[in-house]
Amino acid sequence: MIYVNDDYYGQHYFDDLYATFSDHPVLGQCQGKRIAVCCSDPAYWLALCLYVKAQGGSLYPIYAQTPRLAAKRLADRAQCHYLLIESGEHCMVLARQTIDPSDNDVQPVLVQTSSGTTGEPKVITRSWEMIEKELTSYVVTFTQPNTMTPLIACPITHSYGLIAGVLVALKRGLKPVIISNINPKYLIKKLLTTEKPLLYSSPTLIQSVVKLYPSTARIHAVMTSGTVIPQEWFMALKTKTDHVFQQYGCSEVGCIAVNADTQGADQLGYPLPHLIVEAGESRDTPAEIKITADGRSIHTHDLGYYNAQGVLCFVSRLDDTINVAGLHVYPKDVEDVVMELPEVSEAVIFKRHDSLAGDRVCLQFIASERLEPSRIRHWCSTRLASFQLPVDIEQVEHIEKLANGKISRKALAERGIAIPALG
Repeated sequence: MIYVNDDYYGQHYFDDLYATFSDHPVLGQCQGKRIAVCCSDPAYWLALCLYVKAQGGSLYPIYAQTPRLAAKRLADRAQCHYLLIESGEHCMVLARQTIDPSDNDVQPVLVQTSSGTTGEPKVITRSWEMIEKELTSYVVTFTQPNTMTPLIACPITHSYGLIAGVLVALKRGLKPVIISNINPKYLIKKLLTTEKPLLYSSPTLIQSVVKLYPSTARIHAVMTSGTVIPQEWFMALKTKTDHVFQQYGCSEVGCIAVNADTQGADQLGYPLPHLIVEAGESRDTPAEIKITADGRSIHTHDLGYYNAQGVLCFVSRLDDTINVAGLHVYPKDVEDVVMELPEVSEAVIFKRHDSLAGDRVCLQFIASERLEPSRIRHWCSTRLASFQLPVDIEQVEHIEKLANGKISRKALAERGIAIPALG
């Protein structure tokens, strides 16, 4: 079935747990019930997920490091009947002490929350039936990994790791390797000792692996998702990797597009065939990416377009677009330029209100040595239009990220930063 780090969990392990679950006072009667689970054991969590799905129950995975009271609040907010902590030995009944049968989920679902990068995270439900459509579409369309070994170095409580990583691998008849030891050196060892590995991870961890990877070796395949990788990181990845894959999705619909031959960091790929995906017609005329799935229309709040080859390309989050005196600035355009400076390892562009221009361009960056704002500004002035130039510039040791590894530009904008004097 699966590996977790170096340990193998076969069918007997899962069958034994299924038998235990069937005798459990909550899990044995989970049909129609919505159950939140906060568990740090990946194998146990996956067994629980597959069992509840097969029994017609609904499941809400909560990040394992979430404190118990915070997990209870999340589960209550998602209208779960029960919260199971760790290995299900402690079952915490929520405030809904009397469970009305009419409250049961008529259609069993996977409950998730949005990333919260632009506001309060939303509770989102997707039926297991919809997820099965996604799995079939994904596997039929994206066939290159059929002979690769998935190394899943991201949380399997998130749809990227769970669905695109583990469930897709099981549907292909493969044995996925779930990496809970998120240490770049350990990950490199697994990549070097695994036959045809396909690494599923976040851009930040992938970048760390690329930097430390032996100069005499190549990575077989990498899948990136969640946020568009900076162009400088992408070029470094391309030089070290035989196959660079990229996928794009959202919480409401799952995976939207997959790129089996990524040539540019902004190239999200071709839409999966079970979806209708609308976007702009060119880089100069981007439009919001809109999805139609099972008759529902989903607004992604992302700007994108189709290039001449029919590949869906990303431009910016709608909320992240910076309006400088009526002219649009897209953060990635500026970030890629800043990261061309050899000293800069990471950069993020965000906006703040400006009484004269509407918005002003703000920059936070990490570098190997002290860089004066005047140098950053001069560098950008030779490569960007004047309205794109960063006004507020701050060098930091660490750029704050959410638990899922994404950057909340909104949070950065709201947090007061010490801006050096203009140089």
